[in-house]
Amino acid sequence: MRRYTQASTWLVGSLAAMMFTAALAAEGPSGYRSAEFGMSHQEVMARIAADGVSEIEVRETAEGDLLVDGELQTPDASATDLRYVFPAGSDQLALVVAFHPDVAQRERILGELAAEYGEPWKEEMAAWWFAQLAGDMPETPQSLEVWGGEGQGTSQRGRFVRLWTFDDYLSVEYLDTQGFR
Repeated sequence: MRRYTQASTWLVGSLAAMMFTAALAAEGPSGYRSAEFGMSHQEVMARIAADGVSEIEVRETAEGDLLVDGELQTPDASATDLRYVFPAGSDQLALVVAFHPDVAQRERILGELAAEYGEPWKEEMAAWWFAQLAGDMPETPQSLEVWGGEGQGTSQRGRFVRLWTFDDYLSVEYLDTQGFR
């Protein structure tokens, strides 16, 4: 997890820059595995332990965000680093970032995300997000895929999944922008 700290810190700070795009999505993810957006820190801690997350560390940032870092063993015996984020002033889960250390897994992960959330947004929309966010990132990403709902409901407005591809790892963000108010 240590190697991804700079990218993850940038992510938490960059959310305000794209909050206005939340109105574009109406349906989206409800969280990551059994941890759901809006759950309290204590509820998430109970769920992630049941999910098999180990090496759990909890810390608070200087800005007041509560971060829960952990590691999930995958079926292929590799490990995925996880970060659960509770924004400052809130005890509700708003972001989960999964760091996959093997870029060669991209197609498999892309397939899993497409099976779960459907096809990613059109290339133009992902390119727009990429242009908005990539320039301020501490490390230049190679690509971005974005999933978000396109229905008319409001229960999950502002929830997205973003797959960033970097030179030597993948970052999958499960994001509830409404949790960062």
